[in-house]
Amino acid sequence: MLVRGRVVALAAGLLLTALLAVPTPAASADEDAPSWDEVEAAKQDADARAAEVVRIESLLSELTDRAAELGERAVAAAGAAEETRRAHDEAAARASALGTRADAAAAAAREDRERLSRVVARLARSGSVDPSMRLLLGTGAGEDAAELLDGLTSASRIAERLSGMSERARAQAAEADSLRAQADIAAAERERLAGEAEARAADAERERAAAEADAARTGEQADTLVAQLASLRDRSVDLERRYRAGVAAAEAAAERERAAPAAAGREPETWASAPAGVLVDPDGARAYAAAAIGSYGWGENEYTCLVLLWNRESSWRADALNPESGAYGIPQSLPAGKMASAGPDWLTNPETQIDWGLAYISGRYGAPCGAWAHSEAVNWY
Repeated sequence: MLVRGRVVALAAGLLLTALLAVPTPAASADEDAPSWDEVEAAKQDADARAAEVVRIESLLSELTDRAAELGERAVAAAGAAEETRRAHDEAAARASALGTRADAAAAAAREDRERLSRVVARLARSGSVDPSMRLLLGTGAGEDAAELLDGLTSASRIAERLSGMSERARAQAAEADSLRAQADIAAAERERLAGEAEARAADAERERAAAEADAARTGEQADTLVAQLASLRDRSVDLERRYRAGVAAAEAAAERERAAPAAAGREPETWASAPAGVLVDPDGARAYAAAAIGSYGWGENEYTCLVLLWNRESSWRADALNPESGAYGIPQSLPAGKMASAGPDWLTNPETQIDWGLAYISGRYGAPCGAWAHSEAVNWY
């Protein structure tokens, strides 16, 4: 499913085992790929042509599946790193807030003690004697009983107030100690998460580098296979690419449809950080899309709808990553790896993402304005 939202930069719940998985061996398609001579020979016989199509489709599936797996691992790793960083920031803020409260409680305790000391010192300087002691010792001859009883009442009130001040000072001191202990625990958690965030960031960078290196290694090979497939089917390479991207988009439609009711209309409170190394150029992406829609026969009106749609979805950022749904890229593909059908460099290349997105829109809605109308009605497309 594709959901609306603005991107500041995958969902945190993705399995962390994928982050540490050892990269699988490179696809063997280069060893099994047919030569152009074989392709030309196969075109002379219908059965041979059909067999060669099946063979090339299988090889392309290998490359596509591998590109999807490596890229999704990179996205998952970036999401996990972002989740840990956010947890670290929250622990740091909690430690700081607890420390501030502990300082305030300690200051209040000191103030109460000082106030109590000043009251006691003032009483001592005034030479006041407890009326109850004067009654017992007969002090203050000439004072009548009423005066002594009034003094006793006042002294009792003073004693209660002094006791209350003392108790409050003890309570404030105890609260300060408790808050300080909690702040120490939060600070320890902050430090633990800082180390974990650094390690996960390194994991994310390794996964991204692996995906990017594999895309560079297999891109030319995939291009050749697509060209051979197009030749066998007697159509242009561009049409073959659009066809393959459209088939992949159609396969993902049911999955997005199932996820739609739960996520429709919901924007994430925060956006996760996508893998590093993504080319982010919204203006360049829009310019590329403006040229690319011509091959679909769409005009300026459809381009206007496309701009509105992808402004809402991703602000035309190739690193758009929704941490709640896992939708990724300019068209907000879900699952993200479906864009591998448009090219192994889908993780970082906005043009590949756009190629997939246009094929998806064409296959599912006919044109961008149809996708925009659907998005307006139900908050996803």
